[in-house]
Amino acid sequence: MVEKSAPGAATNHGAIISIVLAVLTILSLCIAIAPIPLTGFVCFPAAAVLGGLAFATGIASVRQIRSSREKGRTMALVATGIGALAATGAVCMMTLGVLMFSKIVDLLHQLAH
Repeated sequence: MVEKSAPGAATNHGAIISIVLAVLTILSLCIAIAPIPLTGFVCFPAAAVLGGLAFATGIASVRQIRSSREKGRTMALVATGIGALAATGAVCMMTLGVLMFSKIVDLLHQLAH
């Protein structure tokens, strides 16, 4: 059953925070993927943390909105989805980086000689 927010109800602050965190997560992932040397070492972990925070605050906001009938349910749900997907993707990329680290070092040694 879909509950409507009360007319004139304020937007849930947690929903706003979660969508801002989701946008920051996307920006962090985009910067990590950009062909700028060494950004992945900072941006992938940052995206994982920001995505996890977006997910957690989104879930908490949905629960608050359900009981308070505030606005922002869609924002909180979108932030929850973005946070979950981005955090999962960032963790996968970090895992891949760790697994490929020795291969990358070998390649750099071969290129240096």
